[in-house]
Amino acid sequence: MAFDLADRGIYGFSTSENLRFADLDANGHVNNGAFIELLESARVSYLRRIVRAGLPRFRLVIGRIEADFKRQMFYPGTATACARLIEVHERKCVIGQGLFDGDGNCTAVQRVVMVSLNEETHRSSPFDPAVRDALEKMAASKDGLSA
Repeated sequence: MAFDLADRGIYGFSTSENLRFADLDANGHVNNGAFIELLESARVSYLRRIVRAGLPRFRLVIGRIEADFKRQMFYPGTATACARLIEVHERKCVIGQGLFDGDGNCTAVQRVVMVSLNEETHRSSPFDPAVRDALEKMAASKDGLSA
């Protein structure tokens, strides 16, 4: 299934943040690095929610981040960062994200490849079948949350 990451309607999970003066760059708009931090905060909170869903313990590490910046954001203001599973594979999953300004305009989208990690070997490992099944159901759901 292909998802339009700029469509706020595909996300069942989001966080809201106040933009900070410290987020500004020399051009007077919110720095791209702040976009990435806002998206990271939402992704971590989303993953914590998934882990608390009663699944067997699993660990993920970032394998790749692809970000597309669509429009500027300015201080003062707010931002809504969203996250959802969009793909699940044997050893990795992909989280799609969108960042929206206070008016609901999409300012950035991001795809993050998360690799399943064996804590003892520190190498990628296949997901436990129960974890993979639950993740696949979340990725196929309307909001990225329903298992």
